[in-house]
Amino acid sequence: VGGVRVVKGSETHDILAPMVISSAGVYNTFQTLLPKELSAKSYYTDIARTLKPGVASMNVFLGLDISNEELEVRKQNVWAFTTADSDKAAMDYFNLSAEGAMDAPVPLLFISFPSTKDPEWDNHPGRKGKSTAAIVTLANWDWFKAWKDKGVKKRGDEYDELKKSIGDQMIEQTCKLFPQIRDKIDYQEIGSPVTNNHYIAAPHGEIYGLDHSRERFDAEMVAKLRPETDIPGLYLTGQDILTCGFTGALFAGVLTAQACLGRNVMYDLISLHKKVLKQNKKLE
Repeated sequence: VGGVRVVKGSETHDILAPMVISSAGVYNTFQTLLPKELSAKSYYTDIARTLKPGVASMNVFLGLDISNEELEVRKQNVWAFTTADSDKAAMDYFNLSAEGAMDAPVPLLFISFPSTKDPEWDNHPGRKGKSTAAIVTLANWDWFKAWKDKGVKKRGDEYDELKKSIGDQMIEQTCKLFPQIRDKIDYQEIGSPVTNNHYIAAPHGEIYGLDHSRERFDAEMVAKLRPETDIPGLYLTGQDILTCGFTGALFAGVLTAQACLGRNVMYDLISLHKKVLKQNKKLE
């Protein structure tokens, strides 16, 4: 690999580089972005065929006509389950048909109020007396994949009904947990697995890349999923080479920097942290 090719409108631009770092994930990198004759030579292509994708997701974003103070919530995330046996509840939910999911309680919700965590929120005049909420749950890609090639706002009434039904259920369950927001919803946006596929190129509507299965975390597989690939000049970063979420992606960046620079970047960061703390102590 000696660079990337970027298409803008009818123009194509080649950007040459001695190293290319892909954070697009194993599936996109080896099944879409690389030339087939090159990806066919890599064991990562076999990994992409072998390992399952993570579970797809539904996302709801709310604009609330209530201030952060009036919300009276802690600045933390909430995981809400409908039953103590969350594994069984999730599997039963995933095994429903799309029609069945439209009328079913959502077995788990991730709920957050991002505005409460933003120290600059109140400094924006348009945000006075306002706040936001984000709700996420897991979903079955099979419920939505029939619309993956349809354009935005052009997926039809059946798709809109399915997305809205599940999204409304997520909102209703959240309102039961946080009744102070029920009559304060000014704006809502519901995203489906197809939304993830369209906007962030998640092939199966997933938000966590490769499935976090036993097969993925087998010792041999962990050794293979590393920043430096078997294609000279190509490196990977992001959650597919470590683990999911913000922290996984963050530390994957450190690992990739180490591989590219050939030095212990983690040690550099720890040393820098100690140096900054020492300097700050002198200023006190």
